[in-house]
Amino acid sequence: MNKLAALATLAIAFVSACTCGGYTGGGDQVLARGQDMLILCDNGGFYARVNNPVGVIEGRFTTYANGTVMGYDGSNVLPPFTLTWNDRAGASTVTELPYGSTAPNVGNGDWTLNDMNQVELDHANILCTDLESRSWWTAQ
Repeated sequence: MNKLAALATLAIAFVSACTCGGYTGGGDQVLARGQDMLILCDNGGFYARVNNPVGVIEGRFTTYANGTVMGYDGSNVLPPFTLTWNDRAGASTVTELPYGSTAPNVGNGDWTLNDMNQVELDHANILCTDLESRSWWTAQ
């Protein structure tokens, strides 16, 4: 079910902007939790679509020496998530940060790393490369 939700979002991106054929995005990681999706992009950005309560959050992320990933919202530079890889194969836990109700975040819970083929990753990468057109991308 997680892969189905991620693929539905990727199909929409494919129809709207695919310049496919070069097969990019091999370093992107697509995670899912129910209907939610989080893409950690090879370009250092992230795209999160969470159904409750936020919608879409975009920004950049940093991976620390201990493997922890910290996301930073592109529009306000607040961290909407901390991701810690756990012992279960392909699963991770995202921890909501206490910045108050005005800071968007992806919420708490386990995420599953989707095993995607080259074409699926190519489609996911459309959302990643689109981040580079945001005004905050070069401002940060």
